[in-house]
Amino acid sequence: MGNLILSRPLDIKRPYYVQELGVHLYSAEELCYYIYHYVTLIDENFADERLLDFIHQLDQPRLEERILRTREQGGLYDILYVILQELRYYSSSDLFQFRRQLEKLSRSSQAERLREKGDLLFERGQYYAAVRTYNQILDLDSRELADAEFVSRIWQNKAACYARTEHFEEALDNLKNAWLLTRSSGLAEKMYALNRLMGKDEVPEPVKTAVTDDMLEQFRSNWDKRWQLAAYQGKALEAAALADKPEPERTRACLELLYRWKEEYRKKQLS
Repeated sequence: MGNLILSRPLDIKRPYYVQELGVHLYSAEELCYYIYHYVTLIDENFADERLLDFIHQLDQPRLEERILRTREQGGLYDILYVILQELRYYSSSDLFQFRRQLEKLSRSSQAERLREKGDLLFERGQYYAAVRTYNQILDLDSRELADAEFVSRIWQNKAACYARTEHFEEALDNLKNAWLLTRSSGLAEKMYALNRLMGKDEVPEPVKTAVTDDMLEQFRSNWDKRWQLAAYQGKALEAAALADKPEPERTRACLELLYRWKEEYRKKQLS
């Protein structure tokens, strides 16, 4: 973050609405924060009349001119950089890091950029928006989807969205699609877990033929352990989840968890 900037109070009658996050932006600082931290959500239609109207309300005529000029001569990432550069909310080192992120994104495929967008929406709890984004990936040209592991991950991410919204049947269907690409035993166990949530002690078709009796028994045992852990709450649950890790990984994970708890406590004391 750059130096502290005390902005003038402005009468913003038409705030900039960010549909993916469901929030309105009322200041230059909020616009900068959105661009810097949520760049993967921004598409080619960002620099439209709504944005220009918002910039106009911020009383930034020079930035208006630069956006119009850059829109004619450059691309989206150039416009984003110009906005952060002109509003001076971030330091030069922050802008350098942002430029590197833009360069990385520009080298990424469309599928990879959409996956980052979907993952960010998932982290924000925007599960339906994330599903729409993952569907955009699955609708891409087959040449973008040549990597079976990558496509399997997209189906898994969709399944996670449906599971978070308790649409377990839809989650199961998406995991089946993921499993057909990789035949992973881990995915088979996830499907078993979804079935248990729906009251079924089995793996679904077509996975049954690939799951041995020993594997199914292990799935049951793992489920029972997780169900017992569900009795824990908050930090107790976090700590209990480390119990099955082998040494020295468990000790290292416990120390990292303890350090994070201390940092969270310090921040609360300072807030």
